[in-house]
Amino acid sequence: MNYKSLTPLSLCLLSVMGCQAMANVACEGDAMGPLTIVSATDDGAYEETHGPENTIDGNFDPDSRWSNESEGAEKTLLIDLGAEQSVKNVQIAWYKGDTRKSNFKISASPNGKFYQTIVQDRQSEGKSLEFETYEFNKKTARYVQIISNGNEANNWNSIVEVAVNGCGSHVDAPATPVLTERQSNGMFGLDPKKSPGENFDLKGWYMTTPADDNNDGKSDSVYENELAAGWTDPRYFYTDPATGGMVFRVTPAGAKTSKNTSYTRSELRGMLRRGDYTIQTRADGGYPNKNNWVFSSAPAQAQVDAAGVDGKLRATLAVGQVTRLGKAYQIGRVVIGQIHAKNDEPIRLYYRKLPQNKYGSIYFAHDPEVGKETWVEVIGSRANKAQNPDDGIALDEVFTYEIETKGKVEGDKIIPMLHLKIIRDDGTEIVAEPFDMRDSGFSVEDEFMFFKAGAYTGNNTSPMPETDFDKVTFFELEYSHDEVSEEVKQAAANAAPKVAEVSVARPAVAGVIFDDNFADGGRDNGADAMDANWWSTSTSGAIEIDENGLGLVSGTSGRGIRSTFDAQTLSEGQKLEATFTFTTPEFMGRDRSSAFRVAFHDRLDRPELEGDLGASSSSPNKLYNGLPGYMMDFDINLDDPSKANIDVRRHKVAKIGRLLGTYKGYKHLAGGGEPYQFAPNATFTGTMFVKKVAGGLEIGGSMSQDGKVLSTFSTVDKDSDVNNFGQLAFHVNSQTFGSSNEKKVADNGITFTNVKLEVTE
Repeated sequence: MNYKSLTPLSLCLLSVMGCQAMANVACEGDAMGPLTIVSATDDGAYEETHGPENTIDGNFDPDSRWSNESEGAEKTLLIDLGAEQSVKNVQIAWYKGDTRKSNFKISASPNGKFYQTIVQDRQSEGKSLEFETYEFNKKTARYVQIISNGNEANNWNSIVEVAVNGCGSHVDAPATPVLTERQSNGMFGLDPKKSPGENFDLKGWYMTTPADDNNDGKSDSVYENELAAGWTDPRYFYTDPATGGMVFRVTPAGAKTSKNTSYTRSELRGMLRRGDYTIQTRADGGYPNKNNWVFSSAPAQAQVDAAGVDGKLRATLAVGQVTRLGKAYQIGRVVIGQIHAKNDEPIRLYYRKLPQNKYGSIYFAHDPEVGKETWVEVIGSRANKAQNPDDGIALDEVFTYEIETKGKVEGDKIIPMLHLKIIRDDGTEIVAEPFDMRDSGFSVEDEFMFFKAGAYTGNNTSPMPETDFDKVTFFELEYSHDEVSEEVKQAAANAAPKVAEVSVARPAVAGVIFDDNFADGGRDNGADAMDANWWSTSTSGAIEIDENGLGLVSGTSGRGIRSTFDAQTLSEGQKLEATFTFTTPEFMGRDRSSAFRVAFHDRLDRPELEGDLGASSSSPNKLYNGLPGYMMDFDINLDDPSKANIDVRRHKVAKIGRLLGTYKGYKHLAGGGEPYQFAPNATFTGTMFVKKVAGGLEIGGSMSQDGKVLSTFSTVDKDSDVNNFGQLAFHVNSQTFGSSNEKKVADNGITFTNVKLEVTE
């Protein structure tokens, strides 16, 4: 080593033992110098005495090096600069750097959560024991990863010294080096005596198994904090006692995650919130939030709202067993990794081995939001009678998969591309053709993504579902995402709203707006000047009308209707009130909290609201987002009648995409009133009003039967700025009124015989 090539300042800053008071070069002009390195760490699987801290001790003796062997996967040396700095280059002195070339790449992150590759896959020069310098565009980062994968001679990753250059703020190096605990009992540095949560970073995942230990009819889930703290299940999720690997075992028997799922799973679901339970797992309406990620082809606002952009899932694993009994098209197949979207999967990655074959195949399904499912074979065939694939993967063979999404620039568009790479235990790479997802329907504002990994069986027909199972063991598992770019943030900020957020209303004048008794048998504003238009908020099947009244068909499905009218601006003292009379059917639900809902909204300047607009949790409608207004809801025959009350809620700006089908998009203001019950085959009259008062808005209403008031309640929303109203809506939850959804059936919902809307002073 030519020590004369290093300045005293360089040697000083390379050492964590001395010069703690030395400041980094301030970022003025093109100033650049060595940056303090607080620590160098790895996964703990390093060769004894050759730990990662050796790379920053200022000692160029070859015996003072980091050495960590790749076992079918890359190894990462993590450099911590102690604070966000402006990084310009990384210098690496390779072990035996004058006789062999090492394989590596470099990534950086400001927070340790999102990493961006700053030096693409390459090899060292193989000509020198001194520093090789790797330049890149200046990057703000606290953490730098040197990700290496063996060298020309073997699988060892060995580095003598590392330096990072740039400029930034002062950082003190620790008086003693930060040491990485060595793990050497199992494979890949895993400890067979520890739980999966101790061997792996599981703070970014939750776990679902086929168990239903709480007897709720759905598979049990364990969330991030409990999982990371060491939760295991000896039936489905545990540490392999020989290798330390994380074992996922799934049987075709057991509970499923939902009624829409046909198969059981022992599987992790990516959680970018990392234990912050104040962030929802997924936002109602299918919009991205800070727990999920989106493609870089998504609209700018979706990227800003999400927790990450594009993503890469990397796993090293071995499939130990697959099912061998059942229908021919199901046996032997198990999903080992996924990108899951709101409803569908950009990729389900399968391993499949048939009982008569020595080796298994690898293929994937692309299930788009729009269009038909596509299957892509990568190794071998997915056919039910496939021949043994000579290049297939055997049970218990260790291999790695990388699933990644990237945006490809094509003119002024970003095309979402799906990439898959399989890395064999001998280093051989099988790279699938990049998959174009431009027509798959995922690059929209109400879409999001999350990774899944584990064992998701593809068999639900085994005659021995308890003992015929899939088992997959993971040795490494990690994912990463990009941060949203400044250009995208600016584009979101500059983007014009897709719907006008300006209310077009006229000053309210005392009088009746409509008084519809449906005598003409139509749901539109007909010849009768007091008629109103009626639209569906769920499905057109919600409305049944004849000269006897307007039926809200909602026996076994949550459904709603609404009427639009000329928007009214209330002056202080004016009240907008709806009075509605309806009859109940023979069947009455029990213990249905907040199941009958009434609401006033400002319809803003959205002409599309003049028509039927369906919406549900799986198919939200953005036209319902952010409509200023209030909901009032009634309880239906609670088991404890004394708790039945009237609740008032204010509509929020949240992107729920539903009107009254959920109250998650509403803020609860207050509740009260006298307890009440609803009887079958009876006539009720309800009211709801909004009244402009000094310092706010009063919202309230009542429910009566046969002229007797059952309950009444009102509250004031202080300092409310909501004062324009142009829509009246009703909604009934499923299993509340009626036992059928069929039209022309008496017991299919409630029937409105009159709805009156008026302004009073």
